[in-house]
Amino acid sequence: MDEKDEAILRIISRRSGLSSRKLSNMLNFPIPTVHRRIKNMEKEGVITGYKALVNFENTKWPIGALLLIDLEEAIPEKGPIPKKDILRSLRSFEEIEEIVEVQASNFDLMVRARFETLKKLADFIEKLRYVEGIEETSTAIITEETVLPPQPRIV
Repeated sequence: MDEKDEAILRIISRRSGLSSRKLSNMLNFPIPTVHRRIKNMEKEGVITGYKALVNFENTKWPIGALLLIDLEEAIPEKGPIPKKDILRSLRSFEEIEEIVEVQASNFDLMVRARFETLKKLADFIEKLRYVEGIEETSTAIITEETVLPPQPRIV
């Protein structure tokens, strides 16, 4: 990957719906170059998909939350629960849109989830209490989300 690929990634990571023509204009690269480089990055697994930027205020899921999850070291008489099993359980919840594994002093996972109401958020947190391997959760309600505009760098 070179500086041109990095410049393309910087933009499409924030605005994935841009056409090759628009990217070409923003970066001052020929359209075929932009198109070819994107296709190569898809083929190499650098780009694994695309995501729409959604204004959730205009949907039925306006409430966003970040959940910090502390995993249990081991369950008495059962031992440790493999992290892959916990992640599989979390992936089954339709409310969850992102799971991030972290190295932090008080938690092991960060989860971003969306809800219709605060009551549904509270119900979801209660459901998490029954996921084997989760010791504790902390929740932060998202009050505002700002999507940063693409910052093209001319190479």
